Amino acid sequence: MPRFHNLPRPLAPGPAGCRSATLLAALCLIAGCATRPAGEDAPLHHWTQLGPGGSSSLRSIVAEGSDCPSATVDGAHLPLQPRASATTASETRRPTPDNPAFRPDFAVTACEATLPATAREVRIGNEVVPIPVSNPRRIVVVGDTGCRVKVPASGPADPIQDCANASDWPWPRIAAAAAATQPDLVIHVGDYHYREYCDDPAKCQPLRERGVVIGYGWPGWRTDFFAPATPLLTAAPWIFVRGNHENCDRGGEGWMRFLSPLPYQQCGNQAYRTGGQSTLGNNLTADAYRVDLGDLLTLVVADNAAFADYLPLAQTADDLAIFRRSLRTLATLPADRPLWLLIHKPLWYGLLPADAQPNALQTFVRDGLPANLQFVFAGHEHAFATINFTAAAGATWRPAQVIVGGSGTQLEAFDPQSPLYEAGVPGSKERAQPDARLYDGVAASSGIVLNRYSFLLLEREDQAWRGTLLDADGRTLSRCRLDGAERRIDCGFPARR
Repeated sequence: MPRFHNLPRPLAPGPAGCRSATLLAALCLIAGCATRPAGEDAPLHHWTQLGPGGSSSLRSIVAEGSDCPSATVDGAHLPLQPRASATTASETRRPTPDNPAFRPDFAVTACEATLPATAREVRIGNEVVPIPVSNPRRIVVVGDTGCRVKVPASGPADPIQDCANASDWPWPRIAAAAAATQPDLVIHVGDYHYREYCDDPAKCQPLRERGVVIGYGWPGWRTDFFAPATPLLTAAPWIFVRGNHENCDRGGEGWMRFLSPLPYQQCGNQAYRTGGQSTLGNNLTADAYRVDLGDLLTLVVADNAAFADYLPLAQTADDLAIFRRSLRTLATLPADRPLWLLIHKPLWYGLLPADAQPNALQTFVRDGLPANLQFVFAGHEHAFATINFTAAAGATWRPAQVIVGGSGTQLEAFDPQSPLYEAGVPGSKERAQPDARLYDGVAASSGIVLNRYSFLLLEREDQAWRGTLLDADGRTLSRCRLDGAERRIDCGFPARR
């Protein structure tokens, strides 16, 4: 697998002490250590997530056979209830053993409780649990964090990401660095689980000898997401966006158990890249919901994980009706509040052919988005990218789009099948300005593309927001200015590597 041997040069390095602490925490997480409350039945992990209707859900994961924990909320006892029970291989329940994503083994129980809106202090054991802040001033955005391992028994395969190397898979470092920014809220725009399968003995034996964990069950989920995310899960409440790697034919069972904003539902039996794979209509696609951040901002969280964005509307005609239903909340929101849309697959991005006919989501967008929708935050493209549009005569305004997809998963720069593949020449496909291509028939007026591992920190100043793009160790790569009134984000292009 081609690699960059020269890491990005930051514009403004942070304090050396912070970098050392961040690296120590990251290395600890890679080794599998994590702080947990004392006691045999202590939760393996716990966190708070925001959901529909202004709800806040307290979640935890406990070992098989352990009881769900109880929280202390402002001095009162709040027991968590089982959300999804443990399942093991001893159960005869897998009618299609060749589909490892169907009912994988989870020797853990997922637990949950709804937090009262008035909660001021929440603890599980001796640990303080983060609670929502009414007007968050610091928001971390990450996306596409898992370590890519997907190797068929024969034929072509994606490049294998080195999960044991902190440079090749920097999600543990990014999670630690992001936690060090002391955010009020964390947004993950999807794709948590990438350790899918490895069936080629010649390619896979070296991975197993190094102890690389692979699979759709609990060991894969814990190693790929929960263990490295521990410092960030305990730093602030989260909003989770579903990615295509959490489709029912892939990591969907883990999504439904742990992260879905809805009550647990079991994924059906689907096989990846077959006629029965996940589509919007069979993927337990959730309706979009709103999250109000105080009096100044509303977020709309959408699920387009199973959307075949590379196909024109004519080939996915049913998807348009699903988008009209699942995104109807956009038309019901107050017109005087700024809106941001959180979604996994972008509305427009460089991995789609420039001459492609509009897909179902782009057709929905053509019908008009709310005038107060300022920004779309997405992932899926494994890079950092911004796109701004200027309305042409007779055309509708488009919101600015921000792609945060470089938070750990193998970058587009390393994928020979990607148009952003750099073939060993670091920075060769990065752009300080848009190229001449059209995005669903419209040229971008400005925007950048960076093939660098990173996360985005948004900070509010009075009524405005500014952004800082940070590398895996929390050093500044770029500074951004968000102009909501103009639906525009301007980010400085960092020094060439």
